[in-house]
Amino acid sequence: MSTSQQQIVRRSELQGRRTIDRRTAEEVGRVDRLWLDANSQRAIGFTCKSGLLGSKKTWFAWAQVDTVGENVFVTINPELPELHQPEQAVCPIGLEVLTDAGNQAGTVVDYLFDVRTGSVTDYLFKSSGWRGVLDGIYLLPVAAISTIGSKRAIVSEAAVSEPVQYAEGLHKKVGMVAEFFQDDFDKTLRNVEGVKRGAQNIAGKLQDKALEVRDVAQEKVAELKRQRNESTTPDRVEPPESDLT
Repeated sequence: MSTSQQQIVRRSELQGRRTIDRRTAEEVGRVDRLWLDANSQRAIGFTCKSGLLGSKKTWFAWAQVDTVGENVFVTINPELPELHQPEQAVCPIGLEVLTDAGNQAGTVVDYLFDVRTGSVTDYLFKSSGWRGVLDGIYLLPVAAISTIGSKRAIVSEAAVSEPVQYAEGLHKKVGMVAEFFQDDFDKTLRNVEGVKRGAQNIAGKLQDKALEVRDVAQEKVAELKRQRNESTTPDRVEPPESDLT
């Protein structure tokens, strides 16, 4: 997989995605659980479940991952024996978070990592309310972790005393809001244009009606003038016959 650009995803987002053999385009199962190397803080592979009720589990090394999108493409060499999960593989989900001063800070619930390299960028932990930290999901930098075991992680107390809250999909939500306002703006423009066209049509009809009324009024006025002229014109009087013969 190319490592030229980061592609940060949340581990839980990959769960359940179809796993496709790049060579045959056949589905080999769905992503079940990702595994890390506790020393390097990198993803080293994942288990894929298939078969009836997901009873069959297959291990894929992260080096076999070719592409991560809505589906996960893996490279499978049929000539090589099936790989098995290494002993150093750990799943940090559910680990108790303890500070180096011996205090309980919370529980690891997820992590963010770069799918192109497998490197974990941040863990996500749920606060236990220690030191008044409100309930929520917070970032735990990899550099703050000193030890990861099978049940617990020991971290720097300074790193979790005032943790940064994780805002899930904030950039996506901002994009959705912007898109909503753009759509609303476009609809408003269309409505305004529709009102303008309607107003223009009404104005045109009113103008035509006004011209029609004007023409009728002018005809009526002309007819009234004609009738008045006829009524005021005196009848022609015939001169009397002369007695002179």
